[in-house]
Amino acid sequence: MSNMSYTYSITSKGQVTIPKEFRDKLGLDKIGKATIRLNDKNEIVLTPPKTLADVRALLNKPTFKDAPSEKEETIGRSLAQQYGVR
Repeated sequence: MSNMSYTYSITSKGQVTIPKEFRDKLGLDKIGKATIRLNDKNEIVLTPPKTLADVRALLNKPTFKDAPSEKEETIGRSLAQQYGVR
């Protein structure tokens, strides 16, 4: 994947299309949420949250340090499916 490189225009609203090859590789659907951040090399890094634990880590809350229970995972998957989030 590191050899894949594309040049795309940025719209007047600051939008860029993510190439299908990247979306497929990252498991990004047309509707959903992803995390975008800038790393220490000023590169944009795009990652989809995959589990309830990943989402908790993004929130950076001290009460969320424990691994989610089976019940929480089930609820998280159900909500993700209901709202079209991966």
